[in-house]
Order: sequence, then structure tokens, then C-alpha cells
Amino acid sequence: MAGPIIRNYKGGSIIYFEKDKAEDIYVLRNGRVILTFPALDTGQEVKEDVRIGEFFGVKSALGKYPREETAQVIGSATILVFKPNEFEQFVAEKTHLILKMMKVFSSQLRQVHKKLKEILGQSDTRNPAFELMNVAEVFYKNNNLPHAVYAFEKYLQHYPGTTYSGRATELLELARRGSPFPLNMPPLVYEGGSRVSQETLQNIMKPAVEKSTITQGVDNSITSLYNRAHTLVNVGKHNDAMIIYKDLLNRTDFKFDSEKKLVENSLFQLGICLMKTNDLDNANSSFSTYIKKYPSGESIKESLFHLAEISELQGDRQRARMLYGKVALLPPEKDSISQKSRLKAKEMST
Repeated sequence: MAGPIIRNYKGGSIIYFEKDKAEDIYVLRNGRVILTFPALDTGQEVKEDVRIGEFFGVKSALGKYPREETAQVIGSATILVFKPNEFEQFVAEKTHLILKMMKVFSSQLRQVHKKLKEILGQSDTRNPAFELMNVAEVFYKNNNLPHAVYAFEKYLQHYPGTTYSGRATELLELARRGSPFPLNMPPLVYEGGSRVSQETLQNIMKPAVEKSTITQGVDNSITSLYNRAHTLVNVGKHNDAMIIYKDLLNRTDFKFDSEKKLVENSLFQLGICLMKTNDLDNANSSFSTYIKKYPSGESIKESLFHLAEISELQGDRQRARMLYGKVALLPPEKDSISQKSRLKAKEMST
């Protein structure tokens, strides 16, 4: 047996992309690798760390189907690379490895089965309130606004003050305005720990609902405020959106990673609004601060691109060319931002 080869990867390198042809199997020897793939139920991006000594790319390589995830190196990494036949020979006499992988695959299959049951509506834990909210959001996402508005109104009529009432109020307001479903709205998650009946729950919550007519339905959560700012941007009210983004930058009460990311991204969105209002110096400061404060943030590439645009608008062609060149080399190198940056860098050189 020829055995595996050793490859050393630099930070930011892509080992393979989702949907690439699967040929090799990998083992992380040292460093850090992240697998990125869409969640089965929501389609939203999920990230998962590969542990030292762990195999990845096994199922697609052995099954001879396209990759299901993108594997990217963070920092730097050393990887052992097997061909499928080499891998089969390697594990043939290592029963503990086979058992370990069978446990992992069995767990993954159980998770897939559970998600499929939920998607198909076969879960026993669902309740009418969740189902009505889910139907309303499906109408909204499919741009059927009259039906969405009707469903949200019915939800608030029958389930006031319950788990999703703040979310329903926010989406109802947006749907009535004709705004598209907010891109940054977290997926609807079933919260089914309670066995209290809907009638009992409504009776419990009713006094609280009746106490205040001013704040009823107003949701000042991080997610709600971020979506409100996003809506304002969509209708061109950048100054109003900036007030919300600045307020979000001071929030430290996030309960979930998703809320923390929204707070971080508010700094990037503030820069976008400043650019739209032609406040280039403060926009430059906002994007620069984002890059320094969140070096592994989700909007690093876009921030660098906007810094290049600002330099170009301010007449600093040398800095613009340098920044466009950097953006063009950031992964993924085949996306529209990289392509545009390459053209801009070439244009700046003439």
C-alpha cells in the first residue's frame, strides 16, 4: 500500500468546495479545519470544527457522490490525504476505527431522520400555535402577502402573549408594508418543553397582555431591532437605520451566538449606511474598526471591498488598487466580489 500523502495548507485555503467531485479522504493531523454546510431543515449555513485525528470527506468519497460541505483551513493545517482504496486497506484491520465511524454515521442518520419528520410535519411535539406561525411564514416567504397578513393576525388573535407573539407582530408589520421577508430573521424554532394546554397558557398570559396597551407586541430584542433597521435600509431611510445600528453596538445582553453575530454585523451595516449618505470618512472608520475588532467576522471580505471603493471615490488610486488586489485573493476566489475586484485592480493599474 502506497499510503497517504501529507499536505500543508495555509490559512484561508479551501480543501474542497460543496458539490465538488469527491476523490480523496482526509485526516486532520494538526491545525484547524472548519466544515460549512447547509442545515437540512432551514438551509442556513452551519459550521463544524474537525477534531485532530478525525477523518472527513469519507461518505462522499466512498459513496462517489459530490461533496456535501466546504472544508476550509483556519490558520494553517497539516492534512493526511488518502485515496479511497488506500483508506479501505488502512481501516480493514482497525476494528476500533470502523466502530467509531459507524457510531458517527448512525448518529447523523438519526439526526437526519428527526429533521425529516419535523419537515414533513410528523413530529408529535408540534402544537397549533407553532403550526399557524409556520404557515404564516411560508406564505410570507412565497410573497403571498394577503394570506401571510391574515395568518399573522389570526396568530395574534388566538395566541396573544405566547412564545412567538413578538416575532409575529414584527413580521405582520413588515408584511403590511409590502416589505420582503427579512433575510436576517433567525429560523422559526419549535419550543415545546411545556405541556400546558393552549387555553391554559392564554389564561395565564391574559392579565399581562391587558396591563399595557402601549408596549404590547413591541419587541426590542436584538434580532427584532436588527430586522427593523434592515427594513429601514430597504426603504432608503439610512439615517433612521443608523440610529438603531448604533444602539445595537452597545448591546451586551445577547443570549445566543446568532444575536452576538447581529451585534457584530451592525458595525458593518453602519458602514454601509454611512456610504449611502456619502459620509465616506466615517464609513472608512466603521469598516476599518470592524476588520480590527472582528478579524474572523463574516463580513471581512465585503468590508475590505468597501474600503477599496471609498479609496477610489476619494481619489487614492494606489490604496484602492492594493485593497482590490487583496480582496481578489480572499476565498472564495470565484465569487462576484473577487471577480469585480480583479477587474478594478487591473483598471487601477492602467
